[in-house]
Amino acid sequence: LFDLVKAQNCDALQKIKVVTGDVAELNLGLSAEDRRLLIEEINIVFHSAASVRFDEPLSKAVFLNTRGTREVAWLALDMKNVEVLVHISTTYCNIDREVIKEQLYPAHADWEKTIEIAENVDKHTLNVLTSKYIHPLPNTYTFTKSLAEHVVHDLLAGKVPVVIFRPSIVGCTLAEPFPGWVDNFNGPVGLSIATGKGLIRTYHCDPNLIFDHVPVDIITKAIITSAWKQATLK
Repeated sequence: LFDLVKAQNCDALQKIKVVTGDVAELNLGLSAEDRRLLIEEINIVFHSAASVRFDEPLSKAVFLNTRGTREVAWLALDMKNVEVLVHISTTYCNIDREVIKEQLYPAHADWEKTIEIAENVDKHTLNVLTSKYIHPLPNTYTFTKSLAEHVVHDLLAGKVPVVIFRPSIVGCTLAEPFPGWVDNFNGPVGLSIATGKGLIRTYHCDPNLIFDHVPVDIITKAIITSAWKQATLK
């Protein structure tokens, strides 16, 4: 994937520094030294870490997608030179609406209370009550990503310039660095490959539905552009 960068601007890779962490843990599982490094040095935050499994248990989805976002927001508030935070959400966190505009819709639950429930209620009880609690959203992924938008807004609005970015179904590259790159066979990717190979020739589906598939390189460009625009707004 990065052969082109290595060939054209190998020195750029020297800017990369990897730190150890875990978005499901409090304080993102960062060491004190790494946290201090991020607070001192970071200007732009792209928060894309999340579980995209639709059948994740509620507690795990909350820890990864909602509480993890809270931890990132708290870290951003401590950063001395932060210019923008881009939170990667999803088109489908408001799937109960026919038309979705570029706005924040009322929350489906209280995110602080939901985190408290995930931390303290036993897993069996949570599993029994999940479908009732997340209604009208269809799964724990869309529910916890929806709450994460409110985490970002409630904690950062007026304090850190923020972009909430909602991609749809992200697929393989269209052109850059070359057509067709993908790193997994999850969901629609597996279906697309199986269809292209001739293994799947028919689908049982609603023909009126739109398959909102977008190439990952297009999404990446849009994310970078949105960060630039928000950071330079005066």
